[in-house]
Amino acid sequence: IDQWHKNNNPPWAMIGYHCVIRKNGDIERGRPEWAVGSHAYGENYHTIGIHLSGDFMSAQPTKQQINSCAALIRDLCNKYAIPIDRDHIVGHRDLMPTSCPGDNLYFRLDEIISLANGNTSTASTPNQNANNEQIIWDFFKNKGLNDYAVAGIMGNLYAESGLKSNNLENYYECQLDMTDEQYTKAVDYGTYDNFVNDKAGYGLAQWTYYTRKQNLLTFAKAQGKSIADLDMQLAFLWNELQDYPLLINKLQNAKSVAEASNAVLFGFERPADQSEAVQHKRASFGQSFFEDFAAATNIANDVEDFEMRFNSIEDVPEWAKETISKMINKGFLGGSGAKDANGNPTELDLSIDMIRIFVINDRAGLYD
Repeated sequence: IDQWHKNNNPPWAMIGYHCVIRKNGDIERGRPEWAVGSHAYGENYHTIGIHLSGDFMSAQPTKQQINSCAALIRDLCNKYAIPIDRDHIVGHRDLMPTSCPGDNLYFRLDEIISLANGNTSTASTPNQNANNEQIIWDFFKNKGLNDYAVAGIMGNLYAESGLKSNNLENYYECQLDMTDEQYTKAVDYGTYDNFVNDKAGYGLAQWTYYTRKQNLLTFAKAQGKSIADLDMQLAFLWNELQDYPLLINKLQNAKSVAEASNAVLFGFERPADQSEAVQHKRASFGQSFFEDFAAATNIANDVEDFEMRFNSIEDVPEWAKETISKMINKGFLGGSGAKDANGNPTELDLSIDMIRIFVINDRAGLYD
């Protein structure tokens, strides 16, 4: 945080936020906090804008982001004598009609405020699944699947369970009067003996049918693992997928996230509702994971001593072209001023993180 204050070459100076928190918890400066931002429309003159990288309608903030955000808030509030409470620490949607930040972050503001106040007894024992995304992505990538396939699988798993390996179907939480944790412990300790036949969806893939739940239980016991163990469930899921050779072939040859997502939806998960709306929703979840992980992976493979820069519309990833074009047309982006024969900027000098921020802002309606 001290380094953030000392940073004289802010990498995010062109955006409206005063600071950005990456998924690994690194805090980077945007505009100096004394400068008026452009993150909250008519509320900019009296607010300091903090942005956490991620689409929190579909993904969870990481433990590192939560902890860094709390520490940064504590530091800023102490510096400017701002009370650390819910009246002064607000989400974007508290100031104007918007869904930003997404529910997965917005509903953790109380936890962040509690942490900022030094209360470690109630906060930041983050949900054990907050960091599951990277584990799941790496697992399927290590199986040789391409980025589209992995994102398609993850989008479906998120729709089923929120990527929570201890997730008990909500309906049965009420029917059985047990939380996710209580149900899991009861199954693990043998005090609940109807796991196989209770018809309750459970785990990453919401296993429901009795033969599949029996196989999952047997697999967990053979490994000496909890029924909710993430690594165990991933290994079990991969074993199950081997019984679907046509699906594996489609995943290995997928050319888009939507193609992979629908292959999993129709060929493996097979929920009762397979409408176009459901297809679109699951594919959108998968696209978010693709944007979070695939681009970063490609950059890591292609770049050694410098960060890849995107200088023209043609260079920008497909999922961001519409947003970047909109910003150029509205005069928000121009780069160094150099243009091609058609008048398009040729030296935008954008990093992948900058592009992601712009896309997230655009989805929140900030550039409309």
